[in-house]
Amino acid sequence: MLYIKKKPIIIVDGSLYLYRSYFTFQNFNNNEENPSGAIYGMLKTIENILKKNYGSKKIIIIFDSSKKTFRNTIFKEYKSNRAKMPNKLYVQIPPLLKIFKEIGIKTLNILGIEADDIIGSLAYKLEQEGEQVLIVSHDKDMIQLVTNNINILHLSKNNIITPDKIREKYGIYPQEFIDLLALMGDASDNIPGIPKIGMKTALCLLKKFSNIKNIYNNIEKIQFLSFRNSKNAAIQLKKYKETAFLSYKLAQIKLDVPINITSEEITLKKTCFKKLSNLIKLYSFNK
Repeated sequence: MLYIKKKPIIIVDGSLYLYRSYFTFQNFNNNEENPSGAIYGMLKTIENILKKNYGSKKIIIIFDSSKKTFRNTIFKEYKSNRAKMPNKLYVQIPPLLKIFKEIGIKTLNILGIEADDIIGSLAYKLEQEGEQVLIVSHDKDMIQLVTNNINILHLSKNNIITPDKIREKYGIYPQEFIDLLALMGDASDNIPGIPKIGMKTALCLLKKFSNIKNIYNNIEKIQFLSFRNSKNAAIQLKKYKETAFLSYKLAQIKLDVPINITSEEITLKKTCFKKLSNLIKLYSFNK
């Protein structure tokens, strides 16, 4: 059992694990020969989370909306490198949501709002209310959300990500991870960043100036810094200033999406675990 200060409210990055489940169990079909691997994988994922015994009885699963978001408005190429959702995955979503509703596990998606923004806003809201939050995800974008009261569980590594661990690994604070993505870009989301500035250079700049605004406030000093290629970095920063701040807007997770969720809605009923276990047994035969 990993150390948690108190019983957390668990927020699951549902879209991430939905895709992972689909590709892991692509060959699963039910008795009617309909694809069922994503359903089975998601049920197993939730069971795995609940079995880790964090003492929590409150959980919510967040999914993406199919509609484009404000990020597509300010940058048309945002996530344009991603393939369309496979139909064999798409057809499993309605029955999966129905299953979660029947067993008493709350799910949430908001039209036109990315799952990341819902997760960030909900986590921030709960923290303000004095709650401890555990986000289950291995998406690096989530690192910016980490605080003393909002941690991340990397499920496959059984690892809890805290502010101290981020400082130890990267040498920056969690909030500065937005600036890191803005400088170096993020290929998975098609966030451009600044060409020729990678993680090493970006981290050197952030360790010196803390954030992208301070970097540009001290732009004339950068060419004289001791790290390798500092002169070229200064040139690139000046040339791509607009892109840097656009990338920051794309990388920053929103914390102000209005979310009205009651404690009762996300509290698990006693029958939930048995229902979940029975369904996993049922779907495990559909291989």
